[in-house]
Amino acid sequence: MCAVFNLCNQQMDIRQIIENNYLTAHFQEIISLSRKKIIGVEGLIRGIDPKTGELIPPIKLFHSAHQQNLSLELDRACREIILNEFSELYNEDKDQLLFLNLSASLLDHVEGSNYLLNQVERHGIRPRNMVIEINESKVWDTGALSRFSSTYRKMGFMVALDDVGTGFSNMDRILYVKPDIIKIDLALVKGICNDYHKQGVFKSLVNLANIIGALVIAEGVETKEDAVQVLKLGGAMMQGFFYARPHPAEFKCVEDTQEQIFSVVESFNSMIRAKTKEEQEKNKHVDQLIQTCVEELSAVTAHEFDSKLLQITWSFRNIECAYILNIDGIQISNTIRYCEEDDIKDNLIYYSASPGTDHTMEKYYYPLMSAKQSKYVTEPYISLATGNLCVTVSRTFTSKDNQPFILCLDLKNTEVAEQLHDLQEINVSNLVFNINGKSMTEINRMINKMNEEIIRDSLTNTYNRRYMEERLLVDVFHAHNVGQPISVILSDIDLFKKVNDTYGHLAGDFVLKEFARIVMGNIRKNNDWVARYGGEEFLIVLLNADTNAAFRVAEKIRMAVENETILYKDSSIGITSSFGVYTQQDEDLSYEEMIHRADINLYKAKASGRNKTVC
Repeated sequence: MCAVFNLCNQQMDIRQIIENNYLTAHFQEIISLSRKKIIGVEGLIRGIDPKTGELIPPIKLFHSAHQQNLSLELDRACREIILNEFSELYNEDKDQLLFLNLSASLLDHVEGSNYLLNQVERHGIRPRNMVIEINESKVWDTGALSRFSSTYRKMGFMVALDDVGTGFSNMDRILYVKPDIIKIDLALVKGICNDYHKQGVFKSLVNLANIIGALVIAEGVETKEDAVQVLKLGGAMMQGFFYARPHPAEFKCVEDTQEQIFSVVESFNSMIRAKTKEEQEKNKHVDQLIQTCVEELSAVTAHEFDSKLLQITWSFRNIECAYILNIDGIQISNTIRYCEEDDIKDNLIYYSASPGTDHTMEKYYYPLMSAKQSKYVTEPYISLATGNLCVTVSRTFTSKDNQPFILCLDLKNTEVAEQLHDLQEINVSNLVFNINGKSMTEINRMINKMNEEIIRDSLTNTYNRRYMEERLLVDVFHAHNVGQPISVILSDIDLFKKVNDTYGHLAGDFVLKEFARIVMGNIRKNNDWVARYGGEEFLIVLLNADTNAAFRVAEKIRMAVENETILYKDSSIGITSSFGVYTQQDEDLSYEEMIHRADINLYKAKASGRNKTVC
């Protein structure tokens, strides 16, 4: 009986597909950014429906073959098609590599035979041009895995581990295979430009590959931003839709792919130049910060350190923790920290060190002392005081009575230069009010008030542009990550200039405040938020809200504004407003592009008569 499987409710003869070669090869380019060229292709297979001519996805093809005990036959037939198609590419460029997938469940059949070697040599391809890809999550016999890798490597083949870093990936397989290449799975690569944890895992895999002498290929690169981030993390070889989609051998995409390569290289070089300049500027500001702190501490004796550190952490908001060690690495001050209560992980691992704690094994102490430097800056790490990512700057200084000490500052791992820009010419003492006699509760209340003022528009009490840019970036990424819609509404008061011209600018300010009040009263508290985008324009962000929900909210606000009579002194002012709505559900747009599309819809609303909502 012929083996069959069901596709689109049609009975398909899988044996007929194998025996009559109803198979076609597709190839996807492998890129080397360091060499700025295509170094090879991965061979992929598609089935062909004998009746309709439609392509059959490989997952259905191989699943059916497995069910009908035809996996080995299908595997060999697929390799034959791919090798035959690749031989033409190989004859054009003898340096091209072919990445050939091998079903790991068939290792027992392949290990003891020369079938694969004979296939390759029959097509006139050198084994050195072949990379055998093994999806190690499917390998249960580690002995067969080790023997196979050793045997075929001696023949001249290279061996790659596929899908590393996700799913059932076990790191011990690297010990058995000793791979020449590690292919990092697309689940780790997609969206890596905005995911610090993915970046950390990717960087660790690159470091591991460097140690064992393997190369890394990042799979699933779909955007330039991800490509640049991968390159930044040390992944110079890539594969993905950004460069080329899988295609038949006769389809040539070299020029387009080469254009993408140079685009990424140029963006990377521009980023490095900007980053270098930024680092230089940041180091300059950090030096200024440290110098200011040291000058303050050098003017007092040790028993006044806690009070002075409190002033310092209150004044410089990018300092998360401050503490002082003696020259032997023993903490002699309390750990003074300023951070939001919710940011502190209060448990048995993350807690502030107290006076008497030994810091001699810490990364900010022993390099400082062993190198006999006056200052040392660590790499980013997780603070044991707060559980947050930080860098620690340690600096030696002498107190008022000429005793040597070490100042340690845990700086939040953010853009230090930006945070210090407004503070660099202000002395600590000028910033600090009279805090003597105030409780920590009172001080924290004052600090929270200052925090709120930084992110609020002073006139309307909505969020400001700075907050919008930081918050929306996170909200858009989170929505895409969890598969939820997110909507932005750009609103504008119609003919607002006429209000200013008729009633005066103070009346105009009052109208803006009233408009903001109406908007905030018609959105979900603690879920949606509003920012003043500029002038009389406001941006409303609705989380987990589709187009219909966003349209209803915009219309609700529009009608509320239209029906409101604003009383200012002796005047009754009536206004209308227009709204442009944009919802992102399945796309992966930047927040700037979302606002741009909402702005286009706002323009349509105003151009078609105002007092309208356009989605």
